Amino acid sequence: MLLQIIRDRASGFFVWSIVGLIIITFAFVGLNSYFNDTDEGYQAALVNDQKVSVYEYQIAYSNEQRRIKQMFGENFDPDLFDDQIKKTALDRVIDNAIIIQAASNAGMHVSDDQLAKQIQSIDQFKENGAFSNALYKQQIEQAGESTAGFEYRVRRGIVADQLVNGIVQSSFATKDEIELTHRLREQQREIAFVKIPVAAYNDAVKVSDQDIEAHYKANQNSYKTVEQVKLEYLELSTNSLMPAITVSKDELESYYEEQKNRYITPEERSARHILIEFGDDDDKAKAKADGIYAKAIGGESFETLAKENSADVGSAADGGDLGFFARGIMDANFEESAFSLKVGDISEPVRTEFGYHIIKLEKIKEPKGKLFSEVRDEIETELKKKKAEKEYFDKVEILANMAYEAPDSLEAAKEELGLVIKASGFIGKSGGPGIFSNRKVMDAAFSNDVLSEKLNSEAIEISSNHTVVLRLLEYRDAQVRPLKEVTAQIKTTLIAEKALAMAKVDAGLIEQKIKAGTKGSEGVKVIKGKKLSWNDKKWAKRDDSSIPREIIDAAFLLPRLAADEKISTKGLKLNSGEYALVVFSGIKDGDVSVMTDDDKKKIGDGIANAVGLDVFTVMLTTLKNEAEIKRFPENL
Repeated sequence: MLLQIIRDRASGFFVWSIVGLIIITFAFVGLNSYFNDTDEGYQAALVNDQKVSVYEYQIAYSNEQRRIKQMFGENFDPDLFDDQIKKTALDRVIDNAIIIQAASNAGMHVSDDQLAKQIQSIDQFKENGAFSNALYKQQIEQAGESTAGFEYRVRRGIVADQLVNGIVQSSFATKDEIELTHRLREQQREIAFVKIPVAAYNDAVKVSDQDIEAHYKANQNSYKTVEQVKLEYLELSTNSLMPAITVSKDELESYYEEQKNRYITPEERSARHILIEFGDDDDKAKAKADGIYAKAIGGESFETLAKENSADVGSAADGGDLGFFARGIMDANFEESAFSLKVGDISEPVRTEFGYHIIKLEKIKEPKGKLFSEVRDEIETELKKKKAEKEYFDKVEILANMAYEAPDSLEAAKEELGLVIKASGFIGKSGGPGIFSNRKVMDAAFSNDVLSEKLNSEAIEISSNHTVVLRLLEYRDAQVRPLKEVTAQIKTTLIAEKALAMAKVDAGLIEQKIKAGTKGSEGVKVIKGKKLSWNDKKWAKRDDSSIPREIIDAAFLLPRLAADEKISTKGLKLNSGEYALVVFSGIKDGDVSVMTDDDKKKIGDGIANAVGLDVFTVMLTTLKNEAEIKRFPENL
């Protein structure tokens, strides 16, 4: 899957995956959580000691689910695809981590100019078609991220692209490979054809009762009903428990007091900064930062100093303005300094992983709390959900135990838990509406325990808060439908088969005439009573849209004509229901002498890209085999 995406985006994949993840994440979680998880419970994986966050996995999962849903449309079944989507999403974020590590280990570097151009090309940061620094800062701030942190991550993405492109683009194509590809791609074949409407023979077809009976006896498996079950079941879910849950005013007020910190907007600070990157000489960078600090406290404009000196391309143009941020967003050293300053104060140079920062505190937003009345409904819903979840987990254990201990009935579990026994209609293995669209439910319904032993199923977990137990009410075996029921269906089938056979015979007569030297337009006249239209010879390429795709494909699959052959033919049934006779009478390979330098480059790049991707696949597989990867499926 990863390689397919790289094929689709020949360059810039990793930086755009990072940018894309960040932009999409705006709608879900703050980037502070996304990038700063330290608790193992929030990790999706550990790759060579590098943490891959659950949030990163969740975004990859959402993207993959959306892709599969678009592919299958209304036929998309989330339960059926869920395991594969989870695996693909986790594999993708692990692959990303491995490649970014490999790029970093290779010492690849990105200039400030490259970084600036990349960020300024992002549509989400543009206003009226042009990059807007204000919009850029607003979007990053809304995501709970700092511009410095965002730029660091984009920088890593560009570096990873350098690694991938360095491998993919190091491959090349030879002159012979390019010319052979051109000859085949631009090849033309001389094609003629006639389409014979099979349905035109239907009236001439005679189907007897004996024909129908013989077909019925020879093809009884085609006329079988599917085996079906009618089920009774108990269903338990938090949603079904919620309506009966009550929460007292005392409980609501007590919970508010206990969780008051959740309802307080934390202190936020607005600051400007000037970033001096380390470069090749740490001491030189520190000396430069000290000099700028001296100018700033000496009264020179901080904004002007930032515009002239800051390496932070996201804020320099705006005088180093970072906007408001809370604790937990910035680098620890940066944060400690920023939150120790008074409004108007300027810090001495602060060292972080990005370089040296001179910080000026602009404004402070004091913490602000929400009143109980403002969050009462939210707390009530949350407490009801918590109570429903506790009741659910208590009851689901009882349900599972009773279904096992009293396997011949659901009555005991029903009485104990106050549930209602529900019943389905007849359902085949392919499933039905509601819970019967779940693959695990249908597998259990047709399991040996339920079907043959007539026992209750195990407790089937449809989701983390939805469980069912089912048992068999009635079984219908697959049976051959009576001849009477399928006579009309068989007659239609036989008419279609015999009509096709008659069309093939007539196509054979036309073929004989053409091979004997008769023109196609005359050859079709051998078929009396049918007004057939002959499509005369035409030179066509593989992408010719004036000839049906199936006919083009058939003509290009025919082998080259032998020295003593004038034509080659192929008969085929078309998806339209017609039967076609295709006549292939000549071939012209693409002329390499007319190839332009641009043609050669495009073909060569395509071949080299394919070879390079193969090399990249081997490299990625090797890196994964050598990496220490720990997955945390329990967190997903």
